Amino acid sequence: MENNRIDVNVDLDMSVFQAGEMTHTKISEPGRFTRMGKSSYLTFNETMENNESASILVKITENGEIHLKREAKQNNLASMLYFTHHDHNSASVHSEYGVMQMKTYTKDSLVEIKDKPLQGKINIDYDLIYDDNIVGNYKFRLIFGV
Repeated sequence: MENNRIDVNVDLDMSVFQAGEMTHTKISEPGRFTRMGKSSYLTFNETMENNESASILVKITENGEIHLKREAKQNNLASMLYFTHHDHNSASVHSEYGVMQMKTYTKDSLVEIKDKPLQGKINIDYDLIYDDNIVGNYKFRLIFGV
């Protein structure tokens, strides 16, 4: 399966607790799974309002780190988040107003990938932190498979 792209179905359920409110987002989209070297990549698009979309890239490194890149070119929005189990990492959020440097704290993370048939899940519970203040608590639940 080295360097091969495999078409998969992606289901993402995300819960966000921010400013005293809970919001849920569910996404079901086609995607692609690729292994290159010792890292795995999952790419898919998120359909947004007004028929716009954001491209999502999830990278899983050999040591279990998870990198999450989200880019919506039409809105000039992008984010790059890094997750390491029980650790703080840098993060950046790009908007029309400029770049905000943030941090993530990964409270819990789980990656499971099985080959035959290809299926996997990625769970991340994390805090998004700006200027030493928690701006939101996130639960990221992603399931993919052929």
